[in-house]
Amino acid sequence: MSETNRSGPQLDSDLLRSFLAVAKAGSVSAGANRLLRTQSAISLQVQKLEDIVGQQLFERHGRGVLLTTRGEQLLPIARQVVETLDQTVLFMREAQVRGEIRLGIPEEYGDTLLPSILSGFSEEQPGARILLRCGSSVEFPAALLQGELDLALHTPESVAVNDVIVHREAAIWTGSAFHDVQSRRPLPVALFDKACWWRERCLDLLQKAGLDYEIVCTSESVAGVRAAISAGVAVGVLPQSSLTDRIRYLADAGLPLLGETPLVLSRASGAEAVLADSLTAIIARTVRTLKPAA
Repeated sequence: MSETNRSGPQLDSDLLRSFLAVAKAGSVSAGANRLLRTQSAISLQVQKLEDIVGQQLFERHGRGVLLTTRGEQLLPIARQVVETLDQTVLFMREAQVRGEIRLGIPEEYGDTLLPSILSGFSEEQPGARILLRCGSSVEFPAALLQGELDLALHTPESVAVNDVIVHREAAIWTGSAFHDVQSRRPLPVALFDKACWWRERCLDLLQKAGLDYEIVCTSESVAGVRAAISAGVAVGVLPQSSLTDRIRYLADAGLPLLGETPLVLSRASGAEAVLADSLTAIIARTVRTLKPAA
């Protein structure tokens, strides 16, 4: 190969991964979400790839994109290259860390953060197992102390010395997207039925505000509270990041402000260092995709 050829434009795996993500998702924004990158960053990656190969790879239409003929030709090649690189990494890491790590994570993040966390951990530590405990944040401090968990992502009432704050979560009043429950008096409220400090803060603020309220639904799980809210049975307090298309933020309902709470990572002293460090980095990176507290 000549020196001229070696110094020309070069393909790299990041460009091909961005191309594959956009092709699979059908839009630049959805492809960016898959890679936990910004839309502008992925657009630049696609443009750079098109400049290198000297071909238009996507046709823009409406809110999405379609592969051009040249894009269709590149698709199987890109898949093969990326798969070969990934398999090479796995082969070269035969002495990979094995063992297991136990993670506690609030159930409200099961549909948002957890898939990306599991995917990232599987890629970085393919020889290890991750044991999950999805539940309420209030359960995790005791589980860490008793050696039942190695890591926990949770929202404690107070941050301990060794806790790492990875996000500040807004606690907000929410109601059904299809009902005006917040105008009823007494105000129907859905709450957790455990000793949860968010529950106590909610009740304390309602009393101090002099609002006439009635607890009409209690649940051990976020899913139960969220179901009552989306059905129009009650209003309730949820983390900002756990909203769905059936639940809206009651910004102008005259309800007391709840402020924000720190989302922290707590680590047990006996956690396996390599796995705990790897999982901590993955969680911190994934949590950055959450919206900042309002």
